[in-house]
Amino acid sequence: MLCDTPNAPLILLVESDLQAATSIRQAFDTAPGQYRMDSVAALPDAYEYLERRSPDLVIADYLLADGDNNTLVAKTFGICPVILMAAQGNERTAVMAIKAGAQDYLAKSPEAYASLPEISQAALREWQILEERRKIQEKVSRGKREWEQTFDAVSDLILIVDTNHTISRANRAMAERLGLSPADLPGRKCYEVFHHSSTPSHCCPFDRLIGEGGEQREEIEEPTLKGFFELTASPLYDEQGELVACVHVAREITERKRIEEEHLALEQQLQQAQKLESLGVLAGGIAHDFNNILMIILGHCYLAEDDEADAQRTHLKQIETAASRAADLCRQMLAYAGKSPLVQSRVELRALVQEMVEMLRSAMKKNVTFDFEESGVLPEIMGDKAKIQQIVMNLIVNAAEAIGEQTGVVTVGLSSRELDSGQEADFLGNPIPAGSYVCLKVADTGCGMDEETRKRIFEPFFTTKFTGRGLGMSAIIGIVKSHAGALQVGSTPGVGTIFKVYFPISTGAGDAKASPLRTADSREGDPGGQGTVLLVDDEPELRAIGAILLKAMGFSVLTAEDGGGAVHLYEERKADIDLVFMDLTMPKMDGIKAYQEMRRLSKTVPIVICSGYDNNEISLAIKQDLLAGFVSKPYQTEQVRQLLMRLLQKEL
Repeated sequence: MLCDTPNAPLILLVESDLQAATSIRQAFDTAPGQYRMDSVAALPDAYEYLERRSPDLVIADYLLADGDNNTLVAKTFGICPVILMAAQGNERTAVMAIKAGAQDYLAKSPEAYASLPEISQAALREWQILEERRKIQEKVSRGKREWEQTFDAVSDLILIVDTNHTISRANRAMAERLGLSPADLPGRKCYEVFHHSSTPSHCCPFDRLIGEGGEQREEIEEPTLKGFFELTASPLYDEQGELVACVHVAREITERKRIEEEHLALEQQLQQAQKLESLGVLAGGIAHDFNNILMIILGHCYLAEDDEADAQRTHLKQIETAASRAADLCRQMLAYAGKSPLVQSRVELRALVQEMVEMLRSAMKKNVTFDFEESGVLPEIMGDKAKIQQIVMNLIVNAAEAIGEQTGVVTVGLSSRELDSGQEADFLGNPIPAGSYVCLKVADTGCGMDEETRKRIFEPFFTTKFTGRGLGMSAIIGIVKSHAGALQVGSTPGVGTIFKVYFPISTGAGDAKASPLRTADSREGDPGGQGTVLLVDDEPELRAIGAILLKAMGFSVLTAEDGGGAVHLYEERKADIDLVFMDLTMPKMDGIKAYQEMRRLSKTVPIVICSGYDNNEISLAIKQDLLAGFVSKPYQTEQVRQLLMRLLQKEL
């Protein structure tokens, strides 16, 4: 029956024949079920209606006065079903109507009008089924499109390969990495694309997957893809559980690998630096303690030489010579540790190097040819001439030895360099500070070194020739460090080795003078000593021998075992003390702190500080103090005597 219930199906009747329209309405009005119905008599009215509302069903005369209903069918396509009626039905017209999209086609008759409610109900049910199927298909199509878009949007490289190694699909990232489009890859063999081979690779992850089962994962370098990748090969099964394909996913890790390699290189550099630093601390500590022992030996030798017979004096002289050689070893160890005392002066590097080359040229085998290179005007540098000579000699001698019995060339070069920040790095990979440098280059065409040897050449006593080579090369590091310079090493086995040493150019080098620090090297003809000396040292043996030596020079001696005790004693008896002679390294209060405390108590008492370490720290502490001096252990007794006498004269 016809009603106004909102949920009842809405039917649009398009019929210009009033009698037919009335019959149709009567059929629906008496039919079971509920329907709503709107009627129009012309096609324009029907089009206008469809613009405003969406009916659930359209029943229309096939031929109206203003045209056929094929256009109407097209307009309702996808919206609702259409049943067409014609006054005279024929098969050809029915076929055309169905092709146009009509749900059904009827010939007009009273029986047809009566059956329209039942036919309409069937049409609505069929339309609902078709609509649900269409929605499912749309979802499937949309899901497929979304999967394809996702597949192509993934930045990882994806390849699907069947059990015959034939590519069935590749995402856009994989295709673009290969310089192709996704459509170019399906149908091709994966081993042809990646390995340019006619057979699968022996390390094919798909073959391993088939043999071992389960997912395969590995990190590989793939030349065809130009990078490092984390590759995952996952099995793809059909509904019966049969393996039908393999999904390869390659995630690029080239940047991660680069960072890991840089991190490893930095760790190795740090370990090398820490090892060298530890060896430097060890060398400095050994040299300091050894110097104290040598001081005791040399002191007793000095005292014994005046009292013993000639034969015994000869033995003592040998002891003194051996102790002096040990002192030389200590100086090398301190140079390695970067704590060797520097005698600063202006150094004309070209003249120094030329002199060393000429001297060593005659001492080398004739199979070694020397080539000297220089460029432009070289400014002077500030440094210790003797220690720079040691660097040049060690590098040239080692270069000549690397050539061996073969004919070869040792090239020594000098150049002026302006370095920007980060432009160059030293042998540990640390950046060389920006600034002006004079660069010394020593290169050879010898046997060269592998990476392991190159890392160890600066270790003390390491050699590729024979055991016990010494501290020559290792001491170079300390000397370069003490000059605020930098060292580079490059070597290739069978090609040769090149060393570069950068000496900083001081902005005041042209006006620089030798270090003003007064040392025991000054020699003046002074008479014997007199007065009282406060001797400060934490080593009992050194205090004992030191007291004997000072008394032998003519002084009275007071002693203290550390800086704090010395300051306290001086404060109590400063009127009796004419000079203070104390060690640098002591517990509780070191020599620098004790010096500062004593200067607070007196501006005029002469103070001498002695140490087996360098004088840089001491030099900064006493600077322009004319009544202070430095003695390097182990010292010569006569030199100490002259220094003490000179300081006492200045006090007077």
